[in-house]
Parts: sequence; C-alpha cells; structure tokens
Amino acid sequence: MKKEIEFIGIDIAKHKYDVCMGKDNIKKQYPNTQEGFRELIKTLPLAEKCLVVMEPTGGYEKALIEALQARKYRIVLANAFKVRKYAQAMGYLAKNDPIDSEVIKHFGEDAYPKGKLDVMAMKTESFKQLEAWLNRSRQIKKSIKTEKQRLEKETNREVARQIEREIRHLEKTLAKTEEKIKQLSRENGLSEKAEKFKKIQGIGDITAQILVTQLPELGKVNNKKIAALVGVAPYCNDSGTYQGKYKIRGGRSEIRSVLYMGVLSAIKHNSVIKAFYDHLRKQGKLHNVAMVACMRKLLCILNAMVRNNTEWQENYAAPVSQN
Repeated sequence: MKKEIEFIGIDIAKHKYDVCMGKDNIKKQYPNTQEGFRELIKTLPLAEKCLVVMEPTGGYEKALIEALQARKYRIVLANAFKVRKYAQAMGYLAKNDPIDSEVIKHFGEDAYPKGKLDVMAMKTESFKQLEAWLNRSRQIKKSIKTEKQRLEKETNREVARQIEREIRHLEKTLAKTEEKIKQLSRENGLSEKAEKFKKIQGIGDITAQILVTQLPELGKVNNKKIAALVGVAPYCNDSGTYQGKYKIRGGRSEIRSVLYMGVLSAIKHNSVIKAFYDHLRKQGKLHNVAMVACMRKLLCILNAMVRNNTEWQENYAAPVSQN
C-alpha cells in the first residue's frame, strides 16, 4: 500500500510566514526567526510523513529551508507564477497570506504526484558558501559596470577621479572574490566540471561556476526538461485555426542571463554556435529568436557532455534522443 504524504503549504514574508496543514487546512502564523522555526517544527508531522511546499521569495525563505532540512524535512519550491495561475483556475479570488498558504498546499498536492515538482537537494555548508560568493561576484560586476557608465558621463574631474578610485577598489575586490570562488569550487569537487565547460568558447569562469552550482540537473534529465528548467523551451500558443508565436516563459532567470551573455560571445568566436546562428538569421529569424535557439543548443550540448562524460569538440553534436 502506497504511503500517504501530508502536504504542508507555507507562504513566506520578511518578518513572518503562514502555514496551512492537515485535512482541515488548519492555518497558523509564525515569526520568520529561529524561534519561529522551532515552534513550527514542534507542530509538524514526522519528516518522513510530510512534504513542505513553499515559494521562493527573494531569499526570505533560505533560513527556514535550512532549519527544516537540518531536521530531514523534504522541501519543494513551487513557481510563484504557476501557483497564482492555479489559484485563479481553482476560484481563489481573494488573496492574502493565509489563503496563499492554502493555495500552495493544494498546488503541491496536485502537482507533486504528477512529477511536476522536485524535492530540493541538501547542500553542504561549503556549497552554500560557494553560492553566496558567486552571488557577491555578480553584485560587484554590476557595480563596476554602473560606475563605468557614470564615469563616461562625468565632466567634473575631481568626481571622475573618485569614480576611478572606486572602480579600481571594486576590481581588486572582484579578483579576491573570484579566487575564493575557485577555492570553494575545488572543495566541492566542481572545478573539474567547470573547467570542462570553460573549454567551450563563449563560456567563461563565472558562467561555468553558475552552471555547475545552479543547474545540478545537467546530465540527469533529457534535453526538453533541461531547456524548460532554464526557461529557453518554446511553448506554442495555438487555438483552432489560429497559430500564435512560440514563446519562452518561466525557468531560472539567473542562469538564462549568464547563458545569454555566453552566447553573445559564442556567436562571434564559437564555430558551431556561430554557424547555427548565421543559419537561423538567413532563414529570416529575428536576432532574439536566434539567440534563444543558440542558448538552447548550447545547453543541450552541455547536457550531453555531462551525461556522456565527453569533452568539448568542434564537431560535437548533442544526441537527438529525447528519452
């Protein structure tokens, strides 16, 4: 007999979170603090008997996830857009945090048995540090770009010199940050895979690190699934005789952003991706359409490389099988 799983829905805010559990959809509220986590865990069923469903909230969920995973609770992160559409389809016209926790709970009950949701993997402390430093690297790069843009427009020489000093300081900080990333990557056994990715023209150090840390599914799922996870899978929009344009939606925007920048370089320097891009443009495809197709092709090649433990080759082609 199949073991029953109790689903727990949690809607998280900055200072508190709302929980919905049980057959009667009992709702409770706790502070988003360590004390609140301990109170919640006292009321939850045993870890092996339940599944906790929540939405990503820009980082406010991280501490709760760590507290629950430390007690062996399984966590599922549900896409907020899909949860909202589900709520509308199920007739939840009102919206507040307690209602949202109930919606999240029911969404998990419907989606998880159909294989639409995956349990989050446990992360080591070293791996969490690597993610934090990668995030910090992106922040510093963004600051450098912003300061350089200010410098281009600044006419006051004294202010310009101050901006130049700030840029130099940020560049030194970035260099130290990237050294820390390399160290943590080696500690987590990810440096070999990242080095393999970096052999592909268009994929730099940070892009490779983000791919190996933020996309652990590489090599474990088929090409359609990996494209959907990143958000570069085209979805049709047809009805009757009407045939709408294919569009991409959802997925992990952070990975998509670095992949886009990688492809910008690849269409100039990578013979495989350049030939594919040029072919699409000659067919009349718009630049952005061709770019997304190139991102998808590059992602499928990476997926096949990891799955088959193969090095990058100029004539490398991902297998066409979608199994």
